[in-house]
Amino acid sequence: METTELFYPEIKAQAGKYTFSQGVEVEVCSSRSSYFDWAKIRFTEQFQPEIALARRDPAAVSLGYDGGLTRIFSGYVAKPYNGGDYANEVSLKDDMLLLEETVINDTFLSATPQELISFFLAKAGVSGMKLSLKNYPRRKILPIRRQNAVQAIETVNAAWGLRLPFFFSGGVFYWGEKPEQDTVYTFEYGVNILRLERIGGVWDLETVSVPFIKHSHKINIIHPRVSGEQEVSKVVFSTNDSGFIRTHIYF
Repeated sequence: METTELFYPEIKAQAGKYTFSQGVEVEVCSSRSSYFDWAKIRFTEQFQPEIALARRDPAAVSLGYDGGLTRIFSGYVAKPYNGGDYANEVSLKDDMLLLEETVINDTFLSATPQELISFFLAKAGVSGMKLSLKNYPRRKILPIRRQNAVQAIETVNAAWGLRLPFFFSGGVFYWGEKPEQDTVYTFEYGVNILRLERIGGVWDLETVSVPFIKHSHKINIIHPRVSGEQEVSKVVFSTNDSGFIRTHIYF
C-alpha cells in the first residue's frame, strides 16, 4: 500500500498578475450538488493598496507538499477586489463563468443532447469535454431563446427527461460522466483523521491538506463510527495567514 507523507503543507494562490504563497487566506469549495466550484482569496491589509483585479481575470489555487503542488481550483475572478462579502477579499468561480456569460438564442433541428452541448461549449470557448456516450434519440426541433449556456444545458436535460449532472474538473467539462480516479485514499482514525462528525445526515471528516481529493471520488474510511468505501459529496479546503490548512470531506 502506497503511503503519502503529509508534512510541510504549501499553498500558491494566483489571481490576475499576482501570485501569493503567504499572507493570504484561501477557501475553496467543490460540491457534487453545485454545477460550479468557487473560491475566495482573502488578503492581509498590507496588500490592499497594491491589488488591482478585474472580473474574468484568470485565477488558480494550488496546495501541496515539499514543492509538489496540485491545483485544487482554476477559474476566474467573479467579483472585483473588495466586491465579495468581506473587505480585502476576491471571489472566484470556475470555468462555468464562461458558460454563464455565453448567450444561446437559436432553434436546433434533428440534434442529440451531445451535439447541442458540444455546440454550447464551443460557443463559450471550451474545448475540453467528456460527455455521456449513451445513445439518445434525435429531437426534431428544440428552440432555445436567450438563455445562457448553463440554462441551455438544463433545457437539454429537461427536453430529454434527464437529470444528468454537469461540472468542470481540472478544466474539463463533464456531463453524465465522472473524472477517472487512479488511487483510492484511506483515512484512518488516529492517523490522518483529525475529526469525524455526523451533521445533518452527512459525515464531515476533517483532515490536513489533501489536494488530491475531489467530489465524486471514492475514499476508504477506517474509524470506529464508520468504515468502508465512501463516495465524496463535497470537499472544502481552507487556510489562514498562519499557514494552517484544513480539508473537510463530506460523504
